Amino acid sequence: MSTHVPPFRLLEPALTVAEALLARGFLADVAAALPDERAAAARLNAALTGSLRLQRNPWRLAADGDLATAALGLALLVVVDGWRRLKRCEVCAAAFVDRTNGCSRRRCTVHRHLTRR
Repeated sequence: MSTHVPPFRLLEPALTVAEALLARGFLADVAAALPDERAAAARLNAALTGSLRLQRNPWRLAADGDLATAALGLALLVVVDGWRRLKRCEVCAAAFVDRTNGCSRRRCTVHRHLTRR
């Protein structure tokens, strides 16, 4: 596993959009497939395929809005640091992207300030 911190500054706002979309649609399927990385990759590939197209005159990459942005951001994160940063909250099971240096976050934004009892 990688020990460096991914370039989150370069991946924003794509990761913020991805977190918002992890609750529904194709990206929810990606998070639901984990810890099976092959299944998660297949689902992320489907989201990328369905939202990005190469178009002619002039050649350009056409994206279908937020889904394309989010899927591409998640794909780049996986390339840089593997699947370990896509997690589920231990309180509510919501998917989130762990941006901590040590990859140690265990709760979503809503629950991250809760103390263990």
